[in-house]
Order: sequence, then structure tokens, then C-alpha cells
Amino acid sequence: LLLLVSHNPGRLLPTIRSRCRKLVLNPLGKDDVMSLITAHRSDLDAADVSSLAHLADGSPGRALSLATEGGLDLYRDMIGLLETLPRLDVGALHAFGGKLGKTGAEDAFHTAGALLLWWLARLILAAVGDQRHGDDRQDAAEQALISRLAGAASLDRWFEVWEKINRLLVKTDHINLSRKQVVLNVFLALENAVRS
Repeated sequence: LLLLVSHNPGRLLPTIRSRCRKLVLNPLGKDDVMSLITAHRSDLDAADVSSLAHLADGSPGRALSLATEGGLDLYRDMIGLLETLPRLDVGALHAFGGKLGKTGAEDAFHTAGALLLWWLARLILAAVGDQRHGDDRQDAAEQALISRLAGAASLDRWFEVWEKINRLLVKTDHINLSRKQVVLNVFLALENAVRS
């Protein structure tokens, strides 16, 4: 018996797929993730544990990584910037870019990039009418922000922005781009999407 784990089974060769049985593993529930976070990180308060469970999307490993990498603070900074759209707070944007662009902040940059893409995916789901973005793992202010921005641009435009940001984040390490400039460009792309 062989177990083949695939996050994208459609990309497997048909000869492999035809010989496999599909076993879908669903993400853990919020309560389970919160229990695991609390068991491994007793130093976190209840609000932070709840926020990490929200960001983890059912993955306790991701929640613990975010806690270790300062992902919660990065996410709060990111949401603070997104709340200023359609007119970005330039000073806060440069401070955030400087924080992610400084020497030794490579992990923080990658964490922030992953969180932004995750958040944009939730925004796109909201734009198509999927209500999962408004579940109990998210506070009302964030739900309102997602709804406001989802309605500010067309679905096609949000897909273009997600794709552009994803490509830019991938290229950053490959061609040694300035991380601060990448952060500025990413948020300016978001601003342009909302304003156009």
C-alpha cells in the first residue's frame, strides 16, 4: 500500500490517477486548531490563539509557524495598510516595506507574501459570492473590508492582481529584486485595482 499525497491531483499523470483511490483530508476545525496551538504555545493569549487559528485555515503546523515567525504582527500591519485603500498611507507603506526589506527579514517577507496571497484568495471568493470569507474565524471589521474591496473592482481585475502579485513575489528571490520595492509595487497594484 502506497500513500501518495498531492495538493493538485489534476496535475498527476492519468495513468497514476487511474490506479489511485482518492481520500480527501479536510482541514481541522477551529477548536481543534486552537487546542493544538494552546498545547504548544501556552505563552499566547486567547485572542492571539483565535487569530492564529483563523489564519491557519485548519493547519496547526501553519498556525505554529506563523506564531514563531511573527506572522500575526505582519498580518495586522498588512490589514492596517489594506484598510487605508483606496488611498494608501504612504508613510505606513514605506515603514512596512522597510521592515520586510531589511537584511535578515527574508522569512518575514515570505510570510507576509503568503498571508497577502491567502487574503486575496478570500477576497476573490467573496467577489464570486462565496460566503466562507465571513465565517466565525474573522472579525466584523475584516469582513467589512473584504466586502468593500471585493466590490471595488471586477472579478477579472482581482484575478489579474492576484496573478501579478504572485509572479512578483516568486521572482523576488530568483532575480534578487529589492524586497522593499516589491512590497511597494504589490500595494500600489492593489491601490490601482481599487481606484480604477
